[in-house]
Amino acid sequence: MPYPAGGPTDLTARVYADKLSGLLGQPVIVDNKPGAQGVTAVQQVLQLPADGQTIYFGTLSTQVVFHVVNAYRKIPAPYDPSALVPVNILSLSPLVVVASNKSGINTYKELEEKLKANPGKLNYGSDGLGSLTHLGGELLNQAFGTRSMHIPYKGTAEFSQALVMGDLQFAVSGVLGATNLLKQNRIKVLAVAGPKRLDSLPDVPTTAELGYPGVDLTSWFAVFMKAGTPKPYVDAVAQAITKASHDPDLIQRLTQAGSEMGAATTPEKFAAQMQGEFKRWTAVLEKSEVQFDK
Repeated sequence: MPYPAGGPTDLTARVYADKLSGLLGQPVIVDNKPGAQGVTAVQQVLQLPADGQTIYFGTLSTQVVFHVVNAYRKIPAPYDPSALVPVNILSLSPLVVVASNKSGINTYKELEEKLKANPGKLNYGSDGLGSLTHLGGELLNQAFGTRSMHIPYKGTAEFSQALVMGDLQFAVSGVLGATNLLKQNRIKVLAVAGPKRLDSLPDVPTTAELGYPGVDLTSWFAVFMKAGTPKPYVDAVAQAITKASHDPDLIQRLTQAGSEMGAATTPEKFAAQMQGEFKRWTAVLEKSEVQFDK
């Protein structure tokens, strides 16, 4: 697990580990190895034998965006992405488009209009340069045909506070944090950047409904295994995950944490989806004017 204990990522891993232990007939233990955008955990996995006993927990950020950004910056990859094979998707975590209460922006349409009327003058924040929230803002601008100023912060808490204070006019954000701020009437949630409405935000329209299906910022939590793992082991874990994903207790616990269920698939379909993600985010960066500090 490339993230520290606590939080929705760790919760997802632990809830699934509990269910998989029974389905696979052996203990499944979560080992938190945070650091270096997933590289620390991956390197440990790659040092172990490909015997089906080790599963790596990855996300869209660690397994796609990280590699796309490194390639764009011409930074040597710390490991070959093909060293890990996709197994299955645990849950989805769509981002939402949000606005500061102090921005005067109340709808997605108003955001578009204000961006077009003030080219390069509105600020949006992210939880780091090259993060999914950063590139999500770029994708939003590309869809509108607009420009805005990106301000990177050191984490979600920092840029959320800047949004509340009005230092930022808008952002794309994780649904759980955004929902909590919305309940406190501290921000506006303008749209769900995904294909369907969320149970936790039933009145918030999707970007697809609003005429922007290309603004899909649906992240995922998924598992991978070391390349060379015998196919029967990969398939067994994938099938156990699919079965666990239909467990009512698991669904309740993860949906309460802001995750969306129903994304379980097969290793083959997940691998094809990964290739599509690489192409998509590479295109977003190539169309952008993002400058990274060297």
